[in-house]
Amino acid sequence: MRFVIAVTLVAGILQASTPGRTSAPPEDIWPQWRGPGGLAVGQAESYPSTWSPTAHVAWKTAIPGRGHSSPVVWGDRIFLTTSIEGAPVPGHKPPVHLGWDLKPGYVHPDSVGSDKAHALQVLAVDAVTGRIVWRHTVYDGPMYDDRHRKNTYASPSAATDGTMVYFFFESGGLHAYTVDGRPVWKVSLGGIAKAGLGPGTSPILFENLVIVQCDQGMGEAGSFIGAFDRATGREVWRTERKNRRSWATPLLVTTAGRPELITSGAEAVIGYDPRTGRELWRTDGTRGHPIPSSAAGHGLVFAFAGNAESSKMVVAFRPGERGEEDGSRVAWKYTRGTAYVASPILYGDFLYLITDAGITTCLDARSGAVQYLGGRVPVPAAFTASPVAFGDLIFLTSEDGDTFVLRAGPTHEIVRTNSVGEPVYASPALANGRVYIRGERHLFAIE
Repeated sequence: MRFVIAVTLVAGILQASTPGRTSAPPEDIWPQWRGPGGLAVGQAESYPSTWSPTAHVAWKTAIPGRGHSSPVVWGDRIFLTTSIEGAPVPGHKPPVHLGWDLKPGYVHPDSVGSDKAHALQVLAVDAVTGRIVWRHTVYDGPMYDDRHRKNTYASPSAATDGTMVYFFFESGGLHAYTVDGRPVWKVSLGGIAKAGLGPGTSPILFENLVIVQCDQGMGEAGSFIGAFDRATGREVWRTERKNRRSWATPLLVTTAGRPELITSGAEAVIGYDPRTGRELWRTDGTRGHPIPSSAAGHGLVFAFAGNAESSKMVVAFRPGERGEEDGSRVAWKYTRGTAYVASPILYGDFLYLITDAGITTCLDARSGAVQYLGGRVPVPAAFTASPVAFGDLIFLTSEDGDTFVLRAGPTHEIVRTNSVGEPVYASPALANGRVYIRGERHLFAIE
């Protein structure tokens, strides 16, 4: 039976959804990075909003290795990736990177990892009991490039349609498994270099395709976006890109009855035909490296960057093929309040930005007008995980493992603070009436 979820946005934009072949109610799935349609919004009316390390924890399961991929859920299965560091690999060196001056030899001061072997693993967890149902190693050896010491080689989240599940490790390849753990196909995409900062872009599904964005370097040859047949792994299309390295996951929207694949980039935000990879339009980029993922609603798409104080950026623009390349499709811009990694969230009429320190800014999504700024969490904190929302609440989860419950709306109010008692870098998932949180060492089910 084919099951389709569709997330309808206010002004005629429809977030393209993932068709599945195994039935599950929409409130029981979180099928990709940031959930249904990449919107980070739970499909049920209510989820747990109070917990502690000893209260309202249905189960917690130790997850080996390190990974910042978020839980991906379809009914009674949760899918994760992890990376287990192994022995040193003498003589192995990462590729040469270009710096901002486009001269070779750039080395990020926090780059580590490629001098050791890593086992890249995919696994499924029983959503009811927390038991690890299956686990497979898809690669074991030296990594092509370094990673940031805070990042992992298992940071992209999986994507599933309820029958198949797709895992993406960038240089470690794209891998397809059945939800029961049978390997179906794998594709090598070659070396993907991101200045020694590691992977982060997650795959998305559209019709019969799994789509991956592979921006790298500083705009030299090598960046591309590509689509692969979900059943066989055959490359269906590949489009070269000139954008420099990025980590934002592409976003699918439908406008004027046509699907569009939105890709965020420093040099340009580009809309493609997801069936063919043909470029439909482009507009002003985010200036800085896009790590936060885009959002869509109210007839607009929002792209973000925040890798440096000088490149804090929110760009709100109108999708749709109109041939505009001069920036005229840009509705508004805002140049404060974005984080290095954490993605903002569009919820209702408002766009919520969060800084690395958890300072919240609320903007009117249609106009960019500031509703409030400087909203703070009650204790000093750092943030890597991205917000999720349901009802009238937004969850902001810090690296300390504290989830600050923010009241949605134009006034800043922290309702309460919850904790799982260990560091958290991955974004939560909302499904099965539970909150699933991947900590540094455990996967937690909150009920």
